[in-house]
Amino acid sequence: MSDPRAKLLARVIDHYAEHGVRDTSLRSLAARIGTSQRMLHHHFGSRTDLLVAVVEAMVDHDTVALRELFADEADPMTAGRRNWQLVADRARTYGALYFELSSHAMYALPHAERLGTVLVTRTETAFADAYETVTGDRAEAVRLARLTVAVGRGLMYEMLIDGDRAASDDAIDLFVAMVRHHVEQGEPPAGQVQ
Repeated sequence: MSDPRAKLLARVIDHYAEHGVRDTSLRSLAARIGTSQRMLHHHFGSRTDLLVAVVEAMVDHDTVALRELFADEADPMTAGRRNWQLVADRARTYGALYFELSSHAMYALPHAERLGTVLVTRTETAFADAYETVTGDRAEAVRLARLTVAVGRGLMYEMLIDGDRAASDDAIDLFVAMVRHHVEQGEPPAGQVQ
């Protein structure tokens, strides 16, 4: 990572992961990470732009990793399970920051305007693309993707609160088995009759 902006962004992300975003100003952030407010402005513009860059970098990392798993593994359920391992490992460092930034979107804070697209759509699209390869039905793939992302995030949240990684791993295994059964049996979506 020789790009000065990328190096600076990595330092910002690590600081926020350890201390939270809260209402940290660019000036105090700069002092804490050993740079100047001018450099933060130069590379990111405003605090809003910096926070958007933080979220996009985190999600881009996860989306790229997810797409690589799906490219390397023909079975989306196996790839999804492997993705959980990566996400759960990263959550120890970045999970609280992820949920803090998610709450900014829920409160419709100005800097979080694009977070819905960044946090939800990219990940769901990656899962939907993979599911479509086994279901052949885009609408069903999209439904399964939304459910998968929601279950994964919910279990990550629980794990960050109670620290019980084994329980979340076990729940993911059950969920993967349920989705596999659903896809292999060709069962109709809930509420529909064949």
